[in-house]
Amino acid sequence: MNVKNLRLFFGLPLPHRQAEAIDRWRRELGLDGRPVARRNLHLTLAFLDSHPLERLAELQCLGEGIRGNAFEMKLDRLETGRHGLVCLGTGQAPEALLQLAGELQRLLRGAGYALDERAFWPHLTLARDCRNPPLPASPPDFRWRAERFVLFHSTSDAQGTLYRPLFHWPLVMPER
Repeated sequence: MNVKNLRLFFGLPLPHRQAEAIDRWRRELGLDGRPVARRNLHLTLAFLDSHPLERLAELQCLGEGIRGNAFEMKLDRLETGRHGLVCLGTGQAPEALLQLAGELQRLLRGAGYALDERAFWPHLTLARDCRNPPLPASPPDFRWRAERFVLFHSTSDAQGTLYRPLFHWPLVMPER
């Protein structure tokens, strides 16, 4: 990597099959904004913004210290946000997701990272800059088993934006 600063975030990747299904459903909506590339679909846990390359080892250690449980993620709502954001959201966030995001944010703040002060909003961005978000014919219903979380590096060039996974850590199956 020939960069001094990296734009970084922790997130949940989507399984390939689920990303394809969401992409198909999104195309049927006919959104008028800028769609997030299928390869970039994810659920953000903590956005870090830009940080020096030298802090990567610290972030890797921080990720290794987290022990979260795997869980089923269900996206069953079409939501809108600021600046024309159109997202998939959840009617009921899994407790394991809230614990994972909370622990990540606690550790990141403790290490001196400035994070958004707003409450964690579990969502998957479909498109930005939408002027007229449509109503789907039927509510969305997408599910997948979240079994790992990832530190992503966001890069942009003439071809667009790419979220590259740098490190990933497993989420364990909860004991029954």
